[in-house]
Amino acid sequence: MQKLLKRTAQVEKQAARRQRIARSKAASDTRKLQHSQLKVHNQAKRELLVSARQALREDWRLGPLAPRRDVGDRAETYGTVPLRLMQAVEKVGGKWKKWGIKEGDRVCVIGKRERDKGKIGVVRELTEEAETCKVAGLNLISIATPEYMKTSSQSQPPVQTTEGPISLSSVRLVTPLTDPSTGNKRDVIVNEITIEPGRRYIANYIDPLTGKRHNIPWPQKEKPEFQDNEDDTLRIDVEQQTWVPTLLRAPMPSAVIDELRNKYSKFRTRHEDSYIEMKEDIDRKSKEREEELKWGGGTPRVMLTPIQELNRQRRMERMAVEEEDKLTEEVLAGIGETMARKGKKLPLRVAEMDKKDTTGEEVDMER
Repeated sequence: MQKLLKRTAQVEKQAARRQRIARSKAASDTRKLQHSQLKVHNQAKRELLVSARQALREDWRLGPLAPRRDVGDRAETYGTVPLRLMQAVEKVGGKWKKWGIKEGDRVCVIGKRERDKGKIGVVRELTEEAETCKVAGLNLISIATPEYMKTSSQSQPPVQTTEGPISLSSVRLVTPLTDPSTGNKRDVIVNEITIEPGRRYIANYIDPLTGKRHNIPWPQKEKPEFQDNEDDTLRIDVEQQTWVPTLLRAPMPSAVIDELRNKYSKFRTRHEDSYIEMKEDIDRKSKEREEELKWGGGTPRVMLTPIQELNRQRRMERMAVEEEDKLTEEVLAGIGETMARKGKKLPLRVAEMDKKDTTGEEVDMER
């Protein structure tokens, strides 16, 4: 039985170790993929910016003699952004900040480099892994229609306009508040959001006129009204207790437990009583067999060569002689008396013995 328990514990440790190694490898592969994707994305953006700056510099230098670039294959798609730059790149490490923004929220663009700074829109799409969002009607970008979208049955324009991704650090939530002095509603930009469990956020804003920080009250939601129908289940039927737990019987038949839990699994830790008795009987018989195969001195009974038998006999004789030559308490007491009489210091072994002579009287160690 001990071997079975030991094997189960070993298998659990090995399985946990394999899972730990697999998770570590998967996380490492994910980080490598994210780094490569980010590298390709940044390289494509860099190449696009470099080519645009070169074209702008050449047009300024040549003036009317500058060549036309919207010809040939790029006659209809010149100036568009590649589709691969529209794909969100997941943040390296898989950890992102919780900004408290969800799809359908009204936000205001505040980024310094954003061309739509100061405009308000509704979040249409949110990518938390990349910390970006798409706001309806803002940051519009022209992209070339891919070839797989150009079908014969449906005519697609060569250029389409869509919202580009905006970093979540460049947008802030906007919420309407009622001015207590005038009673009119106005939009305020949320300055700071504190995420708390069980609630979405606790926010505040800064008054642009006074510069004071004001808390934003939690919006009250209207309770929905439910209508009862004839086919609805009554509450008394739902709350009625139909099963009472008890210790007199198992919650399910024993056969069902074997179906839910593999009967022959190596991870199994609970076994039937008959199986445990069988294993314990096997262990007991194994120990009895080991005791039968031993000599009186505890040496296993094995086949010995003549040399080994001779060495074993001499060893037994030497052990017997050493046992006979062992000093008794009477001899040690006599040695102590003699050493004390001659004025020599007693050894620690003799000093710790009972200070009695062979007659049972106390021995004067200072004598």
